[in-house]
Formats: sequence, C-alpha cells, structure tokens
Amino acid sequence: MNLFFRSANHSLLILTLFLVTISIASNDKLVPLVFTYLFITNSIFCFLFLLDKKRAKVDGQRISELSLSVTALLSLNLSTLLMQELIRHKTIKWQFNGKLFITFVIQNILLLSYFVVTIF
Repeated sequence: MNLFFRSANHSLLILTLFLVTISIASNDKLVPLVFTYLFITNSIFCFLFLLDKKRAKVDGQRISELSLSVTALLSLNLSTLLMQELIRHKTIKWQFNGKLFITFVIQNILLLSYFVVTIF
C-alpha cells in the first residue's frame, strides 16, 4: 500500500510542477508573487516537519498529520517528498502518504481548473 502511495505521490508531484510551470509561463506578472509565496509556504512546511521530527524523538507534543497535510497542500507539496527523504520522517506511514496523495489530487484538480479557466 505504501509503495503505491509513494510512487503515485512522485508522479503527481511531476504533474504539479508541470502545471505550475505552465501557469507561471502564461502570466509573467505572477512570477515574483508565486516564487515568494512558494518560498514562504515551503519554508513553513520544512520548519513544521523538522519540528515534528524533533518532537517525535523526545516524546513531545507532536504536530497533527492534518496540519502537516494542509501545510503541504498550501505549499504545493514541493518540499514534502524531499523532506521525507532527507530527514527520514514519516516515510513508512502509509496513512500519512495516503493523506499526501489526497492533497496531491486536490491541488492538481485546482491547478487543472485554473489552467482550463485561463485558456478559455
């Protein structure tokens, strides 16, 4: 089950990157705003993920998977899979990877909707 979610998440990340690139390329005015937004949201996600890993080691108050999933969704999941591999946190939890899969699906539906609306 976990292998399915991990491979599907990698594939959906590629689709996300493709859709974001097309969306940015279609409107040059958005480039600085989008990069600033992505930098801030991904920095917040990385901080929360590192904090959760630190708290997991010392049995502290953990950050909920829902909070991590929502933050990953807002940051377009660009740093999610990288952080999982770098700090080896939540890599074998199929429940968390399933939630990430759902966030990938939601964000790609939203990006596709935006892409279709801007074309027509």
